[in-house]
Amino acid sequence: MFLKYKIIKSKLKTTILQSEIIHFKSIDSTNKYLLSKHNHPNGTVVLADFQTAGRGRRQRIWQSPEAESLLFSIFLNENIQTVPLYSFTFLTAVSVYEGLLPFIPQNHLALKWPNDVLINGKKVCGILVETKTSSNRTNSIVIGIGINVNQDSAFFQRELKQATSLFCSTGCKFSRMEVLSSVLISIDKNLMELQQRVYTDVLEKWKNYCPYLGEKIKVDDDKNIYEGIFKDISQNGGLILETGGKEKIFHAADISIVKENGNL
Repeated sequence: MFLKYKIIKSKLKTTILQSEIIHFKSIDSTNKYLLSKHNHPNGTVVLADFQTAGRGRRQRIWQSPEAESLLFSIFLNENIQTVPLYSFTFLTAVSVYEGLLPFIPQNHLALKWPNDVLINGKKVCGILVETKTSSNRTNSIVIGIGINVNQDSAFFQRELKQATSLFCSTGCKFSRMEVLSSVLISIDKNLMELQQRVYTDVLEKWKNYCPYLGEKIKVDDDKNIYEGIFKDISQNGGLILETGGKEKIFHAADISIVKENGNL
């Protein structure tokens, strides 16, 4: 089935990301679109006002009213083989954090392992990195990003009490395109740095933006719940938990912060 879209001719001054953005009013998933067969070049950006089958990490559904959030994906198929896949998740989280700085005071922003961006402790952005492979070789990477922009508090009170939006956090409505431009410029800058420097620099920057290192957390890997100290990030992106006098590494899990009174 042919999907109708229009081209937004942005004024982005980017090197890797394309300045022309593919815009859908509605689509099942921007990630799914870019993972299918297409002839779009490296750095293609696809934006949707609404997704009928948006997904988050660990197969969760990503919910958003039409035209109140940013739902977009980025296609990369150049200079990706020499970079560990996990680094794109951390790079994107760092980039969204930096891209939101013109709109949100830095002391209100935080990163939470592995890919959540928080405002005042509540999730404002989710990231999903997927790949297309053949013969055990990664041919392309698609980075899906959802940022809550103008949803009101009633939307989150129904089912998403641990989430927030830029509007809920500031009381101000924002131009989605201004927020998108700022985030894309940040992503482009960090992708350029990733090509020119070692990928571990991305992890160091991520750790600088995460206030939970050294704090007591709970880790749920769908089998058990562990409590301990968030010790560090491993060289391959895993969470290192110090628990019971030992270190345990997690690569897929949910974490929650343990507050001083013992409640989450």
